Amino acid sequence: MATSTDTTTDGERVGEELNYPAESWGGFLRNHFGPSLLWALTAIGSSHIVLAPTLSGLYGVFAVWIAVAVFLVKYGGWELGVRYNYGVGRNPVEGYGDLPGPNHWAQWVTLLIVVVPQTIIAGSVGVAAASFLSAVVPGLGRLLAYAILIVVATALVIASRYSLLETVLKLFVVALGVLLVLGIFVAPPSAEVIAETAFAVPELRSAVFLGLFASMAGFAPTGLGTTINLASWSMAKEQGARALRERELDPHDEQFHDYIAAWIKTGRRDFNLAYAFTFVLIVAMILLGANVLYPNPPTDQNLAIALGSILEASFGPWAYWAMIVGAFAALYSTVITLLDGAPRVASDILPLVLEREMDTERVRKTLVVLMAAISFVPLLVIGSLPVTLVVGAAIMVSVFQFFYYVANYYIVREHLPARFQPGTGAKAYYAVATLLVIVFGLLGAGAQLGLVG
Repeated sequence: MATSTDTTTDGERVGEELNYPAESWGGFLRNHFGPSLLWALTAIGSSHIVLAPTLSGLYGVFAVWIAVAVFLVKYGGWELGVRYNYGVGRNPVEGYGDLPGPNHWAQWVTLLIVVVPQTIIAGSVGVAAASFLSAVVPGLGRLLAYAILIVVATALVIASRYSLLETVLKLFVVALGVLLVLGIFVAPPSAEVIAETAFAVPELRSAVFLGLFASMAGFAPTGLGTTINLASWSMAKEQGARALRERELDPHDEQFHDYIAAWIKTGRRDFNLAYAFTFVLIVAMILLGANVLYPNPPTDQNLAIALGSILEASFGPWAYWAMIVGAFAALYSTVITLLDGAPRVASDILPLVLEREMDTERVRKTLVVLMAAISFVPLLVIGSLPVTLVVGAAIMVSVFQFFYYVANYYIVREHLPARFQPGTGAKAYYAVATLLVIVFGLLGAGAQLGLVG
């Protein structure tokens, strides 16, 4: 009696058990659209609520071109992170340890430019949120309002009991987004404003323009440092190369490359939808601002009132309060995310750079308290000035974020199998985009220091 011989390898057997992503749009939306949506809802904050109306209030419809330029240039920084996450199965910050130079230097730099800037950003965005709260609570000053908001956020993040609040805030953000898009069709900029401003190039060497352009480059749709946060959310789903690593399989093994390619494609689709969503909303805010605010941008003193009027012009008095609530929700959810995200990233990096076991939960809680306390410093030094603080924080981000572009490209080049390496056209794009990100940051810093403009 003849016997059959099973020649299937263990890798092939496991490969047959791997879950491939759905290719149809319906299957994708049901099963895979998610990590980048969280990123998008986090990104909708100061860039959309403060910077977009400030730019459109000054430059009208021309501000759309600024947003287009920034979004095109910064896209690659996150795309490289998505490519690395699904192609290698690790968070980019783990790969930074392999950058040439002293041991762990890039991870130390990441730690520094995550914790310090995000502490300052939490303060600036928190003051913006406080300005909306103080606008609806008579007699409540911005500093006291900020103190209340930051204490509540700190307590919730330390106890990890903020998920319900964050969900509610994000629902308000989504509702605000819908109203903003509808508002364009109800009350678009007038033909006169479009004709006057759409192609009216501002004084490009002025300190005001350079500072605002750099701030948009820093915060729109958010800082490139969130490539690490996006990777953390994506890896939690254990898809692509991450799923292989969990099964102790080698992502470089060619028999798994079709599987990895399918997940890289899905990861890009997920991110592209979220990126487009943030772009549509920032353009909507610019166009509504051009219609209602131009040529008078919001100021530190009237931010909440000015922004409330944006939707009021489209839908009536009730929309004023919808804008106030939605803008507050967008800004406050950003504060919560910053207080939660930066300490988590830092508590993940510290064991890597110190090369020893740590109580990461204790480290996280300590950093949350320190960030909350130090976030008061910009307010006490500069004042409770929401527009000024947001612009300054955004320029600071624009100066440092080139690091992520360079680091992400290096680890993709060094760690991904040849099949998933960027092509010639993509390499040219990354090179030009990285150079522009550096230029944007230098121009912003020069404007702030009075060296240009």
